[in-house]
Amino acid sequence: MNDREIDAIDEELTAYLDGELTSSESAALERRLVQDEYLRTRLADLRKAYDLLDELPETPHSNHFTQTTIEMVVADVKRSGIRPATVLEDSIQKPPRGDWKRRWFSMPYAVVPLLLAILLGSGLGISASMMRQRRELAVLDLASNLPGLHDTGELRVVEEVAKNKEIIEYLQEHYRDSLIPLVPKSFSERQTWVRGLNSIQLAKLDSARELLGKYPHDVSRRLDAVQEQINSQPNAEELNLTARMIGAVFDTIPTSKRQVLEDLNISSKISFILKQIAFRAATFYASDLQGSDAEALDEWSKSMLMPSIMTSMPFLRRETDVKSALMALNSARPVEEGFRLDNQDALISDLASRLTPFPKSLLESIDESDQLLVISTWMIPEGMNSTSRLLESYERLRRESRDEIDLADPKDIRRLLRERSRRPGNTNRPPR
Repeated sequence: MNDREIDAIDEELTAYLDGELTSSESAALERRLVQDEYLRTRLADLRKAYDLLDELPETPHSNHFTQTTIEMVVADVKRSGIRPATVLEDSIQKPPRGDWKRRWFSMPYAVVPLLLAILLGSGLGISASMMRQRRELAVLDLASNLPGLHDTGELRVVEEVAKNKEIIEYLQEHYRDSLIPLVPKSFSERQTWVRGLNSIQLAKLDSARELLGKYPHDVSRRLDAVQEQINSQPNAEELNLTARMIGAVFDTIPTSKRQVLEDLNISSKISFILKQIAFRAATFYASDLQGSDAEALDEWSKSMLMPSIMTSMPFLRRETDVKSALMALNSARPVEEGFRLDNQDALISDLASRLTPFPKSLLESIDESDQLLVISTWMIPEGMNSTSRLLESYERLRRESRDEIDLADPKDIRRLLRERSRRPGNTNRPPR
């Protein structure tokens, strides 16, 4: 069957669908349809195309558009010398019913509506896929920042903390293995990004996504709005890193201390967060303290700190070294619980004046109740409450005290060890 025969069949079928065939022509076509499978298939295809075309919206037009079009036709007529009335009648005369359908549904134009429908469906599918991908990226970004966004609550807090770039970058180096890296902007890069996460980062991300799903709708919407504000800023990368860092630091502090944030106003919240990240950076700095800073600390501890401790604890022997004196002080009056020496402000000021700018800023930025603890950490990097030191304390305890600790909640072991170690007569050493 050639193209001319196909066009003739399509024209006849189109006229049949439009009701333009006579009764005898329609009856003859219907008899052929019973016997000709191709004819039936072609009629079904054209009927589907008719139904699709009927669902398409009409293109709106205004009276102004119609008027302008007629005026253009009149102008063309005048230039050509043709009688205007005849052309106007021809130009605005409606085509016979079914002519436009016959034209568009006869080959080769019959495929045009079908192609348009396919393109329209593909376009809608691609748009929906892109929107879904963007949403998935937004959820990943929000989940990665979730702990920090929950602690800060709004953009202004993140912006203020982000101004401390030196501390944020220093903490980034120490949290590199556990900190979730920034989510890529491109969806195509996300798979590579996910494959690059280690087990700790993956666990944190999964936990955050699960927690996000449990939040009340209004809370998740508020956090999502803050995340969108962050991403719209020109320094979005710095702000996202800061939000992650705040979350990482506050994950290491007691829950009771973290809950304090909920009752603070904006300025107090910013101050509290800055002190906590400075404290965490200061404790990390114990492993980096060297050179002139180490020498300054050593000289200061002998000339300033030791006399102050001896005054506070007169029973200490004069030949005791500074580190032993600090450990004795912490055993009697734990510095991690906020104990302060009588002249501590003057001591800290004197030490700060001897240090280089970065450790000086760390020491001056932390809470006053934590300053002596940080100095103790700098002087005894292995930690007065390190695992090895706690094991030594455990070995010195009486059997009943050790049994009590063995049955205790793991979270309370360090506290119990310190308390039991300070009790008189609570060691296995034989009496003199």
